Amino acid sequence: MSDFDEYDVEFDRLKDVKRSDAARIASLRKIKARDKSKKLSVIPLIISSIIVAVVALFIVLTLNEHTLDVTKEKSIIDNQTVAEIPIVEVTPSLFTVEYGVDNMDRGNHDYETIGTDKRIVIDPEALDFKRGDVVYFKAPVYSNGSLAEYQISRVVGLPGEKIEIKKGQVFINDQKLEAFYSNPTVRGMLMQEYLEVVNPQNSMMTEEDFQEDMESISVSEGSVFVLGDQWWRSIDSRHFGPISLSDVEGKVLGYEGLK
Repeated sequence: MSDFDEYDVEFDRLKDVKRSDAARIASLRKIKARDKSKKLSVIPLIISSIIVAVVALFIVLTLNEHTLDVTKEKSIIDNQTVAEIPIVEVTPSLFTVEYGVDNMDRGNHDYETIGTDKRIVIDPEALDFKRGDVVYFKAPVYSNGSLAEYQISRVVGLPGEKIEIKKGQVFINDQKLEAFYSNPTVRGMLMQEYLEVVNPQNSMMTEEDFQEDMESISVSEGSVFVLGDQWWRSIDSRHFGPISLSDVEGKVLGYEGLK
């Protein structure tokens, strides 16, 4: 009866029944077969549960990864800053300057005033700058290019932010910046438009020039990252890093109104 040791209690119960030993053993065999069947039926259930758990874990991880990707792809949108340069009435608290660099040209010699009847109006009391503001600042020392003593560029990166350029697109804290100044242009034209209207043989710009990259730069407190609107004619924070707010002489408000 060694095959039925685990069924001793059941066998003893069967002994009280007036049946032959052969009948009792046959009953035990049925009981054993039944129990074995139950044990075997549990295995697929366990396997199914494991599969379901693995699939669920995979889905959760995939969703988390997708969520992270979506977060990274979320854009920072500047729909407040306009490309047009306003006309400003000059008050005693403001001052005006002439400017002769074409680093801000968006197709109409923007901010270039030398040789014209225009002057640029500066607010020296502006202290709180936001993304998209144009600032007038004392240019830092830069050994690889000549700079005017004072320069104009646009605020793109704020204190505490990480700025990166990938294939001609500005990213802020890994998020795409969507603004009229977030890609390289030539006289206001993006790459596709420029390459369509300009004969490549007569152009100084190629497709590669529009695909500029810049490694990540962190903007420290008390500084801002600035870019010229026309990248290829601009020397800015891509070259000399963020500028100190102490070197900013003021915010550019626009052109002086005609008197």
